[in-house]
Amino acid sequence: MSFCSWILSYFRSADTDKSNSLSKRECRRLLSNTLNVEMPDNIFEQLFQKADVSREGLLTQEEFVAFFQLLTQRKDLYEIMQKHTENGSTQSIEKIHMNINELLTFFQTVQNQKIIKHTKTDGSENKIIWEYIETADQVQKLIDEFELNKELREKGLLGLDGFRNMLLSSNFDIANPIYTRQIYQNMTRPLCDYYINTSHNTYLFYGQLSGESNPEAYNRALLTGCRAVELDCYDGSDGQPIVTHGFTLVKPCSFESIIRYMEPNLFKTSPYPVILNIENHCSLAQQGEMARILKEILGDRLVSKETANTQLKTLPSPEDLKYKVVVRSRKSAKATKPNSNIQLEDDDDSVRDPLSQHIKSNLAALFVYLQNVPYRELEYAKSHFSPFHSSSLVENRFEKISRENPSSLILQTTWRIIRTYPAAFRQDSSNANPVDAWNYGIQMAALNYQNEDDIMPLCYGKFLDNGGCGYVLKPNYLINAHETQYDPSNIQSNPDCSQVLTITIISAQFLSRANLTTSDIPDPYVSVSIHGVPCDQQSKKTKVVENNGFDPIWNETFTFKIKYPQMALVYFAVYDCDVFSRDDKLAHFCLPLTVMQTGYRHIHLRANNNDPIHSTIFVRVDIEDVDEEDMIYVRL
Repeated sequence: MSFCSWILSYFRSADTDKSNSLSKRECRRLLSNTLNVEMPDNIFEQLFQKADVSREGLLTQEEFVAFFQLLTQRKDLYEIMQKHTENGSTQSIEKIHMNINELLTFFQTVQNQKIIKHTKTDGSENKIIWEYIETADQVQKLIDEFELNKELREKGLLGLDGFRNMLLSSNFDIANPIYTRQIYQNMTRPLCDYYINTSHNTYLFYGQLSGESNPEAYNRALLTGCRAVELDCYDGSDGQPIVTHGFTLVKPCSFESIIRYMEPNLFKTSPYPVILNIENHCSLAQQGEMARILKEILGDRLVSKETANTQLKTLPSPEDLKYKVVVRSRKSAKATKPNSNIQLEDDDDSVRDPLSQHIKSNLAALFVYLQNVPYRELEYAKSHFSPFHSSSLVENRFEKISRENPSSLILQTTWRIIRTYPAAFRQDSSNANPVDAWNYGIQMAALNYQNEDDIMPLCYGKFLDNGGCGYVLKPNYLINAHETQYDPSNIQSNPDCSQVLTITIISAQFLSRANLTTSDIPDPYVSVSIHGVPCDQQSKKTKVVENNGFDPIWNETFTFKIKYPQMALVYFAVYDCDVFSRDDKLAHFCLPLTVMQTGYRHIHLRANNNDPIHSTIFVRVDIEDVDEEDMIYVRL
């Protein structure tokens, strides 16, 4: 939706009598009930009269657009333009403008701005070609794109509205499009060198104990960038395997319908492999049906033998497995006590069903690269496991191992894949913090996608990197942990290059209410938190601005010293302060520190369900490298 269309959608919703015009009363109601603005009467009258060119006491659509533009004049941007414009202090908010030379200086000294020159297709992938802004011609092209006033445009000038339009565009976003809109990392490393976007109990939409298994849940996960999904498979009464959560009230769904339903969406967001994590509780006969269904629907996309590029002692790369589906499961069953209902800590996700203590050969033939085995300490793993063996750890056992023997865990992630998953007590589908697992090199930190809790934005932020393809290369000091002796719990070691992040929270725009039923205008504040290795985790928040969800201004600066920048996520959340109850989160955005652009940036926020919304935060970002002697250099 264009900006103008968005404004007119407000007009139509406020035009309750369908007169194709807005009275003062309708405008007032729109400001208070929808735009979260409390405005003094004299200011409202001044803006209304200025926009009411016909002097009829009503605003037409065109006049309402003018009214909205007056209402949204950005005083924060005006102050920035004044600082970077000759004689800026004498120019009014209506007349202020920047010429080509002033803009060029601003781009080079404040923004360090790169822009996308063009996008070319390399095979099936888009490659972004970018350039620094260094010439007057480049600046004029930006003026031509963002300045709507023809007179200013022809004179090579950018006014306040054009400046706002430019800073709201994707090139000027806080997340650098060079990293978020294309796959730029080396994708030829073994799979174990990547973090993989992973879902737990993907078939569920709500809690763990009731509801129904739903094939649409797989599409939802895949279309948000997930590359590893889970299927808990049991015998169906009609001779066909089903997917459900065992020993619960969850209604089953047929295994075949899930595979058929998600097949068209397997590679819509990424060309890299989809991993089917199959928890097999089926009899031999229905295991045979599972194998038939997978082969029939997926065809030659299903990995059933080693790739030609696979070396004897390493996993294949995402590039080797492009547009392929990999099955992750147990190749040989583990005997357990019959009718046992307890969760074994060295098993994958649950006890083995007595029905599935033998694996059908045609199904086992599909378990090529990620064969599930119980987790064992390093020396045992080195002598008994190959890179094709993968282990799962429930969150509480992972926590125990990471405390007691972190090096064993980290070193195993350098040559084979480890997965973590939520504990059984999380019946509400809440999530463990995946950052803890990522800190120790765990590739697959499985999350309950069905619960949009405060943890899921960390996952969305982590996998925003590398074009959102669902595979993010681990830092070299984790890939080569046998050489670097990396340990996230040891604050004395530091194989990374420390940085100082300084963020000024300047303002926000168009914040929504906490929910559709409340009539309260938000009292917003912004929380900024760092999520990474334990020594880097910290959080700060602004003061509260009362009764203003439309254009609150803070101008508060926070500084964070970060020892492991390559592991750090920066999480912005806007809350509505409530004296009598828990503060409501209005919106959020999370991204890796390594993809942040410096200078003045807008943060395009997400709703609590991660849908994009029109709300933004406006910030200034500075990042400085710190050397061993604490000398600081601004990152260019």
